[in-house]
Amino acid sequence: MKVDRLVLAFDLGGTRIKSGVVDPASGKVLAFETSSVDGDFEAALSGIKRLGREMTESMTVSAAGICVPGIVDDRGIVVSLPGKLEGIVGYDLPGFLSAEFGPSFMVMNDAVSYAVGESAFGGGAGMSRVVVVTIGTGVGVAVIEEGRPLGSGTFGAGIFGGQIPISEREEGPKDTSGRSDTIEAMCRASRIVDYANLAGGQFETVEEVYAAFERGDGAARDGVRAYRRHLTRALVALVHAHAPEALVIGGGPITAGNPLTDGIEEGVNERLFGSLRVRVSPAGLGDKAALLGIGHLLADRRKA
Repeated sequence: MKVDRLVLAFDLGGTRIKSGVVDPASGKVLAFETSSVDGDFEAALSGIKRLGREMTESMTVSAAGICVPGIVDDRGIVVSLPGKLEGIVGYDLPGFLSAEFGPSFMVMNDAVSYAVGESAFGGGAGMSRVVVVTIGTGVGVAVIEEGRPLGSGTFGAGIFGGQIPISEREEGPKDTSGRSDTIEAMCRASRIVDYANLAGGQFETVEEVYAAFERGDGAARDGVRAYRRHLTRALVALVHAHAPEALVIGGGPITAGNPLTDGIEEGVNERLFGSLRVRVSPAGLGDKAALLGIGHLLADRRKA
């Protein structure tokens, strides 16, 4: 690919900015850097300006894109982002990108950009329809068809998959919409610790649960099994809703050798209707997935 086809991409979270120059043709991130923002939106904008200028000193880019952990409307304006980056809702991010980096730009939801990257270059590569589930503070879900988000508009790509109810619970930890019975409420990363502690443990982090699981600790093993049951139920619901060829699971708890996903493909498939089957794979791109997704979509838009 010519240098004028490279993409400058930013993944803006509540605590970090991940930045990179992406070559969508090869699926490679040619330059990559992370920096801290600690929830300060003004600091994040300053960081984006600095990182963008540094990264484009030696490489020419043709477009720039940014993803954020919020609901983004058709104009690229963030309309909802609970609890993170105060000041970003309603801010003219498209205008900011255009002024700083040129007229070709994109603003999108982070779960969608992450899912596009994994579908095009990671755990879902080669599959036509992929559902990507990202486990973290919440549970992100996106449906990707032929490398593009399924559906259009503010609520496209199945981004509210985490709000699907899978329980009759009316009390307990809630999701971002205030409900206790949903995929997000039951399967967010912190629930791994909660389930292990309900089984008699005294854990503070997912890493502690995993280490205790490896030692054969009963509470850790019971907690992981409880979490896996809820996650399996969640994935079955998503497969029945979207009929993908593949499910990709990513996020902080999905580390190499994690105990959560042992046997989960078999567990999902034995609960599916009739001959419906799905491949279940871990995400493979880590912090670079969303950047690659932005690059892929901007390149795809140029082809249209």
